[in-house]
Amino acid sequence: MADDTTSNPDPSSPDPNTPEPAGLVEQGVEQTAEAPVEPPLDAVAATPTPEPVSAPPEPSVATTLVVEPTPAPLATQPGPSADGEGDGEGGEWELLLQKLRQWLNQGELQSLWSQARKPVTLLAALVGLLLVLRVYNAVLGVLDSLPLVPGLLELAGVVWSVRYGVPKLLRSSERERLLSGLSNRWKAFRGKG
Repeated sequence: MADDTTSNPDPSSPDPNTPEPAGLVEQGVEQTAEAPVEPPLDAVAATPTPEPVSAPPEPSVATTLVVEPTPAPLATQPGPSADGEGDGEGGEWELLLQKLRQWLNQGELQSLWSQARKPVTLLAALVGLLLVLRVYNAVLGVLDSLPLVPGLLELAGVVWSVRYGVPKLLRSSERERLLSGLSNRWKAFRGKG
């Protein structure tokens, strides 16, 4: 049995199975409102497509520009320098060193250091303190992670307190001597003693 559905390879020839649009009905049959209105295939194929707009040609350079080299300043010319280093390269480095020497000779570094000495010292002390605390915390963390070490250190602290602290705190004369010794050490530490 032959297949009734054949494809129409030529779009310009009408397919007998498809209804014709409204403007092409020749037999006088009226079209109902439910059917969609489609433009005829010939009308769609006959509409001209807009031509692509071509861009104007790129401008080209008509003449060649010639730039002649200018002589370099004396400070950046290659050759032997005042300090005896003359490899012919690095004029910028020599210029930078010259400006740095000039700035140091003007004494601006000393005035800048006198203004910033206290904040820089405080900042350095703060950074040092933070480093010491971090190392101390790391050491305590390692000791705490070892088995039996925290308990043994607590026991050693209690034994030392009982052995040396209790006899000195029982008698009032020993307490006074202990307190005066602590105050003398504090004054010596502060530099007033």
